[in-house]
Amino acid sequence: MWKETNKKYSVFFTIFCYTPPLFQPFEVIILEIYLAPLAEITSKEFRLLCYEGGADGCFSEMISAKAVTLRNKKTISLSEIDESEPRTVLQFFGGEPDVIREAAEKILERVTPAGIDINAGCPVRKVVAAKAGSALMDDPERLGRIVKTLRGVTNLPLSVKIRKGFKTPNYERCAAEAVDNGADFLTIHPRLRTDMFTAGSCDFDVSIELAEKLPIPVIHSGDIREKSDLDRFSGTKIAGVMVGRGALGRPWVFRELKGGTVTDDEKKEIMTKHFRYYIDLDTKTARTMIRRHASWYSTGFRGSADFRRFIFDPANDIPQVIRIINEFFEIEL
Repeated sequence: MWKETNKKYSVFFTIFCYTPPLFQPFEVIILEIYLAPLAEITSKEFRLLCYEGGADGCFSEMISAKAVTLRNKKTISLSEIDESEPRTVLQFFGGEPDVIREAAEKILERVTPAGIDINAGCPVRKVVAAKAGSALMDDPERLGRIVKTLRGVTNLPLSVKIRKGFKTPNYERCAAEAVDNGADFLTIHPRLRTDMFTAGSCDFDVSIELAEKLPIPVIHSGDIREKSDLDRFSGTKIAGVMVGRGALGRPWVFRELKGGTVTDDEKKEIMTKHFRYYIDLDTKTARTMIRRHASWYSTGFRGSADFRRFIFDPANDIPQVIRIINEFFEIEL
């Protein structure tokens, strides 16, 4: 189904990594753990916290190729990478090969990421309506053309994130298009588009199967929250895993997944740094993000339900929200 390849992975992974090679193809001993792209969440500030929390690499929130070509400043700002970020991949979404090519060229004039990723998995209606995201699973040939077009404009590591399928499974066909047109590695989120993000609906066997069959490394994404979730990949050819929603309120989860511990003081330090960033930013979006992240951080705490009701009550302004955050988490902002 896919063409044989003579790619020299050692060269590719040396380019991509700042530590020893990203993957040891087909002889994985330790899974590498990445922050998945999350819209409105995986900004450079959150990525820095996740690196501090043990992430081996991070993916940006998805960047609209169309908006980049229209010179939308807010969208272009999503491509910013802090100089201290060691391995950050930029993810683009779009439905037309030439538009994604133009967007990538414009962004690569500004920044050099660790790699470029194509979103072929987002199930959100407005993205699918634009014939992008998981809509590409319904048109594998167009996905292949997008990969081929991007391969022609950059030597950076190129990856594709796919789903199990749109309405029915066709991940093998889409993976074949990615491989045959020049992708260096692939991420599989093994849910159908119709499954959206339903917890517990991941078909881990799909990820394991693809890792066995593909001549390029495969990363699994979905339903990774605890160290025990990684046990199912023992003895398989899965090269790494992505953590998305599992990192909300737990940017230190990467260290825990690797068997490390994070003290309460360390958690408070990370939370404090996170909230202070938004306080200093002092925008409407920042005020919204303070509430959202405070809600996620409160998961598992006694009294969290009352806490969330308070912080989301529109009658309570940001100074009041910050006061209750200080009291609830025993920090000082």
